[in-house]
Amino acid sequence: AADNVEPPLCLRVNFLKTSREKILTELKNLDLEVEESKIAPEGIICKSHGALDKLKILKVGLCQVQDESSMFAAHFLSPQAEDVVIDCCAAPGGKSTHMAEIMQNRGKIIAVDIHAHKIEHIKQNAKRLGIKIIEPVLMDARKIGEKYFEIADKVLIDAPCSGLGVIRRKADLRLKKNPADLEKLPELQLEILESGAKALKVGGVLVYSTCTILKRENEDVVNKFLSANKNFELLETKNFLPHVDNTDGFFCAKLKKI
Repeated sequence: AADNVEPPLCLRVNFLKTSREKILTELKNLDLEVEESKIAPEGIICKSHGALDKLKILKVGLCQVQDESSMFAAHFLSPQAEDVVIDCCAAPGGKSTHMAEIMQNRGKIIAVDIHAHKIEHIKQNAKRLGIKIIEPVLMDARKIGEKYFEIADKVLIDAPCSGLGVIRRKADLRLKKNPADLEKLPELQLEILESGAKALKVGGVLVYSTCTILKRENEDVVNKFLSANKNFELLETKNFLPHVDNTDGFFCAKLKKI
């Protein structure tokens, strides 16, 4: 039932350029019904809005469209200024740019994606938001561990998934998905998790996240990884559900390399 309700527009305020208070005031002056997110300090929920291409705050990089649950992932990882961070499945750059803002545009984010045209999206979003620390890299995330062995303070793996947590935003997913496709995903997710883990320094933190609500893509993948990698410990997990949290369905697990 929650997936059949039109979701609100969620905006992430770019703290490098402005504040949430200023954006809230500007949106209210446009007679939009808005409120602060209780999940993310940068988040604004717009219960009414016009065409997005008319919103100047998006054009000039004061805000980015991003769901509250997705904003949570960067805070869960908690990157610091001057950290080296690897975003393993980065396009179109929502979480990479968010982490860069949290890091005050200091340090380095290696934003990896396997699709060349999506690398351009990362570059465009970073430029619009005024971010200079993102290095987009075209490669298969399953090879990250070989190329970047133990160089990262933090690693984010927003794994390719069934997307069943975002049905309320992408209704066509109901028609496109089939059981055979879903069976293949946990194997791919585990391969990417194994690779990203190799890129993490000892003492570093990794967040594995998905926008699905299926246990076999979430807890089961993490538990299988932990069973085979005794040099990692699980610190915390978080589940968001549309009918409980009024967000997209989202899963995060925070792991530490010990």
